[in-house]
Amino acid sequence: MRYCLVVTALLFAGGIAAPAFAQAPAATAAAPIIRRIEVVGTQRIEPDTVTSYLTVQVGQTYDGAKSDASLKTLFATGLFADARLDWDGSVLTVSVVENPIVNQVAFEGNSKITTENLTKEVQIKPRNVFTRAKVQADVQRIIELYRRSGRFGATVEPKIIQRPQNRVDLVFELHEGQSTGVARISFIGNKVFEDADLRGQIATTESEWWKFLSTSDNYDPDRLTFDREQIRRWYLNHGYADVRVVSAVAELSPDRSAFFITFTIDEGEHYKFGKIAIDSQIKDLTEPQLLPLVSSVEGLDYDANAVNNSVEALTLAAGSQGYAFTDIRPRIERDREKRTIGVTYRIDPGPRVYIERINIVGNSRTADNVIRREMRLSEGDAFNKVLQDRSRTRIRSLGFFKDVTITDEPGTTSDRTVVNVAVTEQPTGELSLGAGYSSADSFLGQFSYTERNLFGKGQFLRAAVSASSLQEQIDFRYTDPYFLNRPLGAGVELLKLVTDYTNYSGYTSDTSQISTFLTFPMSEYGRMTLRYSFSNEDLTAASDAAEEIKLAAGSYLISSVGYSYSYDVRDDTIKPTSGWDATFGQDLAGIGGSLKYVRTAVDGEYYIPLFWQMVETLRLSSGWITGYGGDDVRVNDRFFKGGDSFRGFKIAGIGPRDLKSYGEPALGGQFYAIGTVSTRLPPFLPESYGIDLSLFSDFGTLGVVSNSEKRTPGTDIVDNLAPRVSAGVAINWKSPFGPVEVDVGYPIVKESYDKIQAIRFSAGTRF
Repeated sequence: MRYCLVVTALLFAGGIAAPAFAQAPAATAAAPIIRRIEVVGTQRIEPDTVTSYLTVQVGQTYDGAKSDASLKTLFATGLFADARLDWDGSVLTVSVVENPIVNQVAFEGNSKITTENLTKEVQIKPRNVFTRAKVQADVQRIIELYRRSGRFGATVEPKIIQRPQNRVDLVFELHEGQSTGVARISFIGNKVFEDADLRGQIATTESEWWKFLSTSDNYDPDRLTFDREQIRRWYLNHGYADVRVVSAVAELSPDRSAFFITFTIDEGEHYKFGKIAIDSQIKDLTEPQLLPLVSSVEGLDYDANAVNNSVEALTLAAGSQGYAFTDIRPRIERDREKRTIGVTYRIDPGPRVYIERINIVGNSRTADNVIRREMRLSEGDAFNKVLQDRSRTRIRSLGFFKDVTITDEPGTTSDRTVVNVAVTEQPTGELSLGAGYSSADSFLGQFSYTERNLFGKGQFLRAAVSASSLQEQIDFRYTDPYFLNRPLGAGVELLKLVTDYTNYSGYTSDTSQISTFLTFPMSEYGRMTLRYSFSNEDLTAASDAAEEIKLAAGSYLISSVGYSYSYDVRDDTIKPTSGWDATFGQDLAGIGGSLKYVRTAVDGEYYIPLFWQMVETLRLSSGWITGYGGDDVRVNDRFFKGGDSFRGFKIAGIGPRDLKSYGEPALGGQFYAIGTVSTRLPPFLPESYGIDLSLFSDFGTLGVVSNSEKRTPGTDIVDNLAPRVSAGVAINWKSPFGPVEVDVGYPIVKESYDKIQAIRFSAGTRF
């Protein structure tokens, strides 16, 4: 029998008296005790587990408030879809309905976002307890994911499919909708700069049909915040120190297809730099010595970027004197009447710091000494910021690491610092089977094994076999960059090369060669290489080849020694943006063997950083080969240019030719001088696309053959060192199926007998 207790309280106020019987004490019944707790409705969960969640237990006095708290606790576990407590005076019955278990989670209708990415986003997983709260939270996560990708019209509808044993399948039905683009970007308050100027500074762009590969024309709230900062920085760098980007408002069109973005700007007054001064507390660094390093110049437009660059340059100068933790603060003095901003750079030295310890982390495979030998700093040395940056450049140049970070932190005392070198290793070994096509070699194939960090000791090993319509090659190379644990590189190369130049010059060559070299540093940036090679070469002329090529046919032993000196001050050897490098080398054949010649070559590159991440590159190369002791230079020892060495022309497409022989074969030249001016364009697509674009212009000449060849009867050899110029665009794409290179070059200055190739294409894959 169930009992229900109802208590009615009568409240009286004012002068109304309570009845007499209300004054008498009421008899109180004994409080009910919970004799037993019964749990019904469980399937997977043990009854004891259910009772453990209750705030009342057997033997306690029954309390309605505690019963309500027990219900809340049961629902809070997320294990139950429903729960109820029934009290009959001695037994408390707990009735529960368990939430089902998720059997599987599926997605339908998604094409713009992969199922893998959606699975990572949702929190509910198979074998988890199903709750509607979790599902609704995941719906919001999916919608937010689509909004971040620019699809604000996306909708998500969860479907539940009942399965036996209290299990359910959860299916998210997706309607992705159209990409929500940016219909218009407007600016309010800009009087100095045109809308087009400001649009060029922000990452968000207006939607156009031709931007199908870009996502910058999709609305992104985070990108809008970034754009506000970019606009502010643009004004700060052009003299407007009081600029404020008041608001950035994005309005969604009624059909939810596009956004209208409006930036409101308060430009403020224009300022120029006033007096520039340096207050240095380091006696070794005086104002006259440091002022040339400062980018902010009195009288020029105020530029916040120039102030930051000045602080960085002064920090570097202080670091080069051993002051690792120098505090450099620019003090701004604004004169609103004259509209000038004076800057005083105060330099507080801190203690002179020495390196207490160098820690290297992240190198699970590469030996510590391989990294330490590239460090320009040692433990106990005075700290030097310049040498620290140089150390990072040298470690990156190894090519073993995806990322290199060098930081410093205070040591155990105020005059000690700890240098931490953190590297992220990348694969250095490669076993590849390659296939591809190029306009030069037609179809080509390659099998190779390469290890650039053999046994983690920094040694290089390569064994390769390749074949194409132009060349067949077997190549083995081994290099130890620290031979005998000294900064002395040593290496050996074995080469078997068969070249078919029948279509270009009317000959084929078969070369077997062994080479060895030693290389060692001459200075921090200079390096000398000494080499020796011995080769056996068979030259075969085609039946319709020019007479001088037939005369050169035969077998030859070639013994040569050589050297080269290189100097490299680029900021980064992998993807340089500033600095230069140059190499000068000579080879002398005739130390034994049957040929005598001297070959000289010089190459150089100069990099100039431009605006918008563009880099200008100037490349110059020249070579000269001449015989001695009465020997002429054979045709296959000369220089042949064209293809990738002079774009816009075929391989061996420029230089001397025999116009009377079949096919007008190229004869090569003993001298060449070629230059290239190229501009690496800013990344107009996300880096993940792997597309690099650059504009180029190649210019130069190739010529000089022996007079005896020119006088050979039945020949008409043109050899005039005529200049050639070409221009075009180069596209490099790291595609999912392999590297693709396209050079589109147009000859601007050429000779009538030159061989033209406007498009040069190559593609391949590895697996």
